[in-house]
Amino acid sequence: MKLYELCRAVTEELERRHEGDAFGLVMAKGAMARETGFLVALVSPRDPDDAEKIHKLRQAAANADIIL
Repeated sequence: MKLYELCRAVTEELERRHEGDAFGLVMAKGAMARETGFLVALVSPRDPDDAEKIHKLRQAAANADIIL
């Protein structure tokens, strides 16, 4: 998967897990940003597929029990 697709998958899973809990969603997205070093929700299809970002995102997702 490409960086944008991975970010979308993580964002969708976080939104599913925190449906109806805006505070929990913000906290989860913040935790993901701290762990990856970037805001997952701000990655666009035009962003390059940075191997380091993809690696960090996969690690952070695995730590959050998100299967990609």
